[in-house]
Amino acid sequence: MEPYIIETSQLTKTYRGVSAVDHLDLHIPEGTIYGFLGPNGAGKSTTMKMLLGLINRDGGSIRIHGTEFNDRSRITILKQVGSLIETPSYYGNLTAYENLQISCMLRGLPYTEIDRVLSIVRLDGQKKKRTAHYSLGMKQRLGLANALLGAPKLVLLDEPTNGLDPAGIHEMRELIKSLPKHFGMTVMVSSHLLSEMEQTADHIGIISDGQLIFQDSLSMLQARSSRQIYLRTSDDAGAAALLWKSEDVAAPDGVCYTGTDGLHLPFLPDHKLAQIFRSLLDHGIDLYRAEEKRQNLEDIYLSMVKEAGL
Repeated sequence: MEPYIIETSQLTKTYRGVSAVDHLDLHIPEGTIYGFLGPNGAGKSTTMKMLLGLINRDGGSIRIHGTEFNDRSRITILKQVGSLIETPSYYGNLTAYENLQISCMLRGLPYTEIDRVLSIVRLDGQKKKRTAHYSLGMKQRLGLANALLGAPKLVLLDEPTNGLDPAGIHEMRELIKSLPKHFGMTVMVSSHLLSEMEQTADHIGIISDGQLIFQDSLSMLQARSSRQIYLRTSDDAGAAALLWKSEDVAAPDGVCYTGTDGLHLPFLPDHKLAQIFRSLLDHGIDLYRAEEKRQNLEDIYLSMVKEAGL
């Protein structure tokens, strides 16, 4: 059985009779990047705060590193957990090094940790600069550095790319991807940016209205996407009418034509497509474009939410 670093069973949080997190069963494999996806208000931050003991759960259980998370084990467990929840705040009149010194003092860590984590997030050249003069991207990287103090085995990051420009998003993405590979860490990262998680995570959990509607590897999620062939012709309506009557397409409803966006065919092998192309040309219909299209992660997500009726 795959070792899980985080396991929850029926994890629940309710506010004024409304379930913010509804009987959540999370299974996060060790050594992976687990993308926790969902729109704003879906319950991502609430879940992560319960995992850190920042808010009390109303039901269910949490196991981290195989140990039940409760009042007795909380301190021991959290010594091996780093986190960046919401926007990090610092003393603006202090440098990055001085801010991290305070964190080390509070956590009983040696100051040698500071240069190590600043090097990981590429702020070692800016450690003497006051954080009031840091850009948003630099502040986010400093927040990640703070989360990495003590070399935790597990890191929880809540929307770490929120508000960053494209360059900052790319840099944060590459930093996150390096953590399991180079430092043996497991990363749980939440986001509402579905395409971003497609480039970062190798396991995915999708939450909507507090309910987990998908949990598996990214490859299993992508396997749900349907491949289609997109055609543009000199007479799309005529081509659709011809193909609806043709035996070259597997089913009568295999061709989709809306009148505005070309033709969509089910994915077909090359020899079948060649037959269709020849048939169109034989009937005086020119082929302008043929493309293979696959649903992106966002399309799959929206389809799953619709199917779940959430």
